[in-house]
Amino acid sequence: MQTGEMVRRLGQPGGGVAFLGIAAILYGIACFLQGDFAILWQPVPEGLPFRQPLAYLSAGLLVTGGAGLLVARTVRPAAMILLLLFALYDACYLLKLVGPPANPAALLGLAEQSSVVAGSWAILLRMRAGGSAGATTARIAFGICSLVFALAHFSGLKLTASMVPEWMPGGQLFWALATGVGHLAVGLSLIANRLAVPATRLGALMYVCFALLAWLPGAVTHPTEWLRWAGAAISLCMAAALWLVGDLLSARNAEI
Repeated sequence: MQTGEMVRRLGQPGGGVAFLGIAAILYGIACFLQGDFAILWQPVPEGLPFRQPLAYLSAGLLVTGGAGLLVARTVRPAAMILLLLFALYDACYLLKLVGPPANPAALLGLAEQSSVVAGSWAILLRMRAGGSAGATTARIAFGICSLVFALAHFSGLKLTASMVPEWMPGGQLFWALATGVGHLAVGLSLIANRLAVPATRLGALMYVCFALLAWLPGAVTHPTEWLRWAGAAISLCMAAALWLVGDLLSARNAEI
């Protein structure tokens, strides 16, 4: 297949709904097996009444929402379930961010959950006819999230580098910097609306590589540490969400 044809096909909308559905199911299963909230991405207060039953409910909704995205007639309610669920995780991070005491590090978690909210919203926007304001908002929202991801990479280079497999050519620090630049490029492209659809495709591929290379090896070698599986799954959810924003933008461009 020629490069031009490959680029054209990648620019066409499609695939994102099933992608998020499968990723959400995997995320829910990992949370079920952990028997608790995935605290790195679901910072629910320890003292919350009925915390463990709510954790199982949360995991069940992830699986339910993901499965619903795989069936045409249930896509809309499933997308709403995931949007509301990740918005609740967002609220938990917002509470950590503002405090007291304020915790600026919670900004990264807030951006991670917001990115999946934007992807879920993109599904609902595609099911509505006309209107570009929502697509613009989703595009810029994910762009801002991507800039936060870049900031997190640059400000925590040692931590990011430690997650890169040592065998990768170029060295761990190189890939920590490269992925930070990748997040920055995706964010600027989305906000400026320049090459936005290709940026969503390449960015989603970067997230998938992160899930496969940074999270999955540790999950395989420590199979009962379910948090590692959850890390791979949330990375896939974010990849799917970015792909969905690209689907939305591509569909809107085709209408013009």
